Amino acid sequence: MTDHGRDPGDVVILAAGAWSREIAGIPPAHLPPVRPIKGQILALRMDPAAPLLRHVIWLPRGYLVPRVDGRLVVGATVEERGFDDTLTAGGLLALLEGAWRAVPGIEELPIAETWVGFRPGSRDDAPMLGPSGIDGLVVATGHHRNGILLTPLTAAAVSAYVLTGRLPEMVEPFTPERFSDKHVRSTTTTGRMAAAEAR
Repeated sequence: MTDHGRDPGDVVILAAGAWSREIAGIPPAHLPPVRPIKGQILALRMDPAAPLLRHVIWLPRGYLVPRVDGRLVVGATVEERGFDDTLTAGGLLALLEGAWRAVPGIEELPIAETWVGFRPGSRDDAPMLGPSGIDGLVVATGHHRNGILLTPLTAAAVSAYVLTGRLPEMVEPFTPERFSDKHVRSTTTTGRMAAAEAR
């Protein structure tokens, strides 16, 4: 919808992250089973001319990411709290303690910013890519913590599907259809048949 009115699209790609289940106008049975995974994050301020870190560090429960502007991003908690956007002392303490254990020098850095983000989690925490069950509606969501890492693959797979009507083979296990009742019944029946044959 633009200032000039409505223009119909041949294909709509549902890629609304943690909000993918909130989009109006889609029948409930075809909404992707996505839930928000809360993440508290903070940024410390380093001297851009002499930063404490110049590379990413992966921690047991988080990461440190230096930015060109001198900020050091410390993230992130993983919480099943719905769309609760409150920052908590415990969440920030956990982030700071993990970062301090890896790089004790952060102790002197000022806190520049704190915020909360929401990751899209599917039932199995793997992405949902491909047909939604509604003609012209394609799903690209559910990436959990790996959205930014899987962006190139997601773009390639979804655009291939839109242009050719076929998903790349490596993406087929990740269609939203794996959560449908029909797919579950089919998988269960196939499993029972295989077990019977094995006997």
